[in-house]
Amino acid sequence: MPLSFRSATEDDLDRLVDIHLVAYPDDRSGEVRRRNFTANAFGDLSDVFVALDGDEIRGHARLFRMQSWFGARRVKLGGVASVAVAPEARGQGVATALVEHLHARAGARGDAVTLLYPFRHAFYARLGYAPTSSRKRLAVDPTAIPREHRLLARAMVGRVTGDDRKAIERAYTRTAERSTGWLARRPLLWDRLFARERRQILAARRGKKIVGYVAFEVGQAEAHGETRLAVEELVSDDAEAKRALWGALGNMGDQVAEIDIEVAEDDPIEHALLDPDRRRHGTEAVEHGIGELVAGPMVRIVDLARALAARGYDPNASGSFQLVVDDEAFPLTIAGGTAALIRARRMRDTIRVSRRGLASVLYGGLRLETAVALGLAEADDATGARVGALLAIPPMFPVDPF
Repeated sequence: MPLSFRSATEDDLDRLVDIHLVAYPDDRSGEVRRRNFTANAFGDLSDVFVALDGDEIRGHARLFRMQSWFGARRVKLGGVASVAVAPEARGQGVATALVEHLHARAGARGDAVTLLYPFRHAFYARLGYAPTSSRKRLAVDPTAIPREHRLLARAMVGRVTGDDRKAIERAYTRTAERSTGWLARRPLLWDRLFARERRQILAARRGKKIVGYVAFEVGQAEAHGETRLAVEELVSDDAEAKRALWGALGNMGDQVAEIDIEVAEDDPIEHALLDPDRRRHGTEAVEHGIGELVAGPMVRIVDLARALAARGYDPNASGSFQLVVDDEAFPLTIAGGTAALIRARRMRDTIRVSRRGLASVLYGGLRLETAVALGLAEADDATGARVGALLAIPPMFPVDPF
């Protein structure tokens, strides 16, 4: 019997939890998982879809309604999450059919792209998903942060009160507009972030204005054990505010043994650190390991024309070129921060790219020149440089995994 699909209902919750427990066998209780379906910070039960074999639920998945910034413009996207298949239905194509159903729904409601955090890259690559830029996960001794940063923190950084919430939200939005893939946060998500008991927030101020903040948690694996600080997000208007916030983390060195933080692929902070691995020893192969490279989410174009037009582009750059995507030609002009299809018989610059490769360049933070080097696109060096400058956006570095 072919599968059918529908939205989940409250009557499905017991079955959803049963499937989720097997697919994601961590230590969350059944009740926590139940609430995660009905009152998730990114959506609710209306975002959950089930795959049916007759009347029997064989799998579930979420398609969150989201907006994220790409090229300083908010883009409608579908956030795919919690794809799970019942044990007795594995290996029968349920997950593939379920995700393809989500793609159809995303296209029908006007999403430009879908985004997900994959359990296996190869599985989602077969469904059209493309890689995004990586990020760096650092483990830093607080005393490695320059003294100048720590002194700046004493002048600029202080605690946050309940009255600062709107200013914190505005600071986040200003940074998100300059970033790639940052969510336009729903009020419920902000409520939960501020309500978390262990979450600490310090703000950088210039005069009365909050120009950045750092949110983190301090924890120990056991009483009297090593204390670690995990940074959840570091947001800043400019380089000075960012240095001050790093300095505030450095000033935690009398309590904290090490700071865990993820930064964007192009963040240069490691060049400012002095012996970040001070309390750790190296190996014969790697003397000074300070972190690891972490793969980002994956992205898929839902509608090609919509994806080209939805994101923003550098408002100070302009030019025209022909984009050939899987043998279909799209003559484009970019000007004033927007892209538009034009009528043209011949274009001087032509880029050949697969749909997956284009997703990486348009929405994944990969530079066109990188895509050419990887074989995801074809262009001569001069054309790649010219068109790459028109398409470039910062590396993908979302701070709200879902």
